[in-house]
Amino acid sequence: MRLIGMVVFLYLLWRYLRDNYDDQKIIAYSWGALLSFLVVGRVVYGLINWGIWNDSWWDWVAVWNKPGMSYIGGFLGLVLMTWGYCQQQQWKFINFAEDVSRPFLIYTWFLMTDEWLRSKFDWKLLIYLSMLVLIFLVNRWLSNRYRSFTWYKSGKKGFVLLSTSFLFFLGLSLVLILFKERIINVILALVISLISLVGLYILGSTKYERK
Repeated sequence: MRLIGMVVFLYLLWRYLRDNYDDQKIIAYSWGALLSFLVVGRVVYGLINWGIWNDSWWDWVAVWNKPGMSYIGGFLGLVLMTWGYCQQQQWKFINFAEDVSRPFLIYTWFLMTDEWLRSKFDWKLLIYLSMLVLIFLVNRWLSNRYRSFTWYKSGKKGFVLLSTSFLFFLGLSLVLILFKERIINVILALVISLISLVGLYILGSTKYERK
């Protein structure tokens, strides 16, 4: 399931970006994005749950028999890597990140589905999976309609990314509180949601520019 998700992610990323970006740069970014998401997510999980893998340093990389992944940490790693790559290539970060968002949601769904199957259908993971499906549908719906919203005067690209990020992480923070998860995860989700909301306000108040 994880391997299938990786292949689907790489293909969709190339398909979504090929019309506006160089193929070789897309490929380089794709592998960097995967590594950033997986490595940072793994490291953050180990730091938040310190002591879980202290028997051996090898436990930190043995993902096949020592499961553990911070999806919030992986998301932050992906965002930072994407920002750095866009700076290097002189691309508009918000435009590029919005194009990446849908393939990323699909890839995360594959990873979490694999985790759900390995957990023998844990009901908490099923809630997270349902949230991913819901926000994916919202993402698709908004992408075809947001420029028709009379109150969104700027019409700039980035609305879909920031609005779905705000909604998802706000909802995630509430679910994390309900499940009594670690407070650091709740704080990170709330901070990401707040940053998305502020970014959405700034984006909506700036003058529209065509891509």
